[in-house]
Amino acid sequence: MKLFCIGDIAIAGNHVSEGLWSPPFVRVPGEETRVLFNWELPIGQNLNPVPRECGGPRILSGMTSPGVIHQWAPGFAALATNHILDGGEEGLDYTLRALQQEGFSTVGAGMTQHVIEKPLIWETEEGTLAIINWVFPEANPDWMHMPGANCWPGVGQASNLIRILKREVDWVMAFVHWSDEDFAYPRPEDRVIGRALAEAGTDIVISHHPHVVRGMEIIGACPVFYSLGNFYFSEYVDDNGSWKAKWAPRNREGLGIEISFKHGVKLEYKVISFWQANRSVINDPLRRAARRMKDTSKPLMRFSEKDYDRWYKTKRMWFDKIWIRWHFGIRRYGVGGLMRHKLHTSNHRFRVKG
Repeated sequence: MKLFCIGDIAIAGNHVSEGLWSPPFVRVPGEETRVLFNWELPIGQNLNPVPRECGGPRILSGMTSPGVIHQWAPGFAALATNHILDGGEEGLDYTLRALQQEGFSTVGAGMTQHVIEKPLIWETEEGTLAIINWVFPEANPDWMHMPGANCWPGVGQASNLIRILKREVDWVMAFVHWSDEDFAYPRPEDRVIGRALAEAGTDIVISHHPHVVRGMEIIGACPVFYSLGNFYFSEYVDDNGSWKAKWAPRNREGLGIEISFKHGVKLEYKVISFWQANRSVINDPLRRAARRMKDTSKPLMRFSEKDYDRWYKTKRMWFDKIWIRWHFGIRRYGVGGLMRHKLHTSNHRFRVKG
């Protein structure tokens, strides 16, 4: 049995290329293969009027957006995200039904507490996999709302659930929506939680939300991928032609992780690189995502958690002072585009204040 994991898919409105997307993986006749992806945005027509506690916009996906990935089914859609209630309870309900109608089992959100917390169980002749999908507090503006997303319960409860599942299934995966955005290295607390999940018996941890590819490490026998980056995230402009969402080169890199599960054999995985080009995603011949993962994994292999904390603080300081302006300013908009973007943003703030 094989599971092909990718990161964030966010189709804002109808900002996507026409037609169907071909599967990003290869199905072999007679082999059990599924795709697992993070479906970032709810599908709906009415924005949730309640402001997000952490700020930022509410965003909706177009009503026909699940049809774009119809050829990927059957598969698994993870919904524990920071945007899943952007269409309110009505949008969540429609999202669940629309994805399921296209052939995708959902995990990580629901209309009742039982469904919200329920792991996804994939049974095959080879064995049984349990997938737990959590969103963490730093990445969720509608914390503990019901209906809503499956919120991280803390290390203690999470570890207990994993131990219970390990008595019932062959493998347990944690598929988590966590951490901060754009910085290429996991927070020290992410590594601590990754270790706790591994020690509780998790077989593999796959993460998303930062919108960039991060490194990975193997803790015991458990691979921990700290961020797969975006698979596809819409770029679009407002009514005045100014960018509301535009991605830097690093945001266009996306990892795919093909995991092979087989009884009595150590879990195996293969890394695939994707690149978002305009309104489509291609297999990247330059392997930028895989090279990024390899490069950003080096500090995780070099530093213990204690030493990493000191290294991280220094690296983060220089990123916030200098490199964020280069990677996510000039390289995103260009020099002229960055000046126009700043002018538009400042004018908008002035109008809001007034």
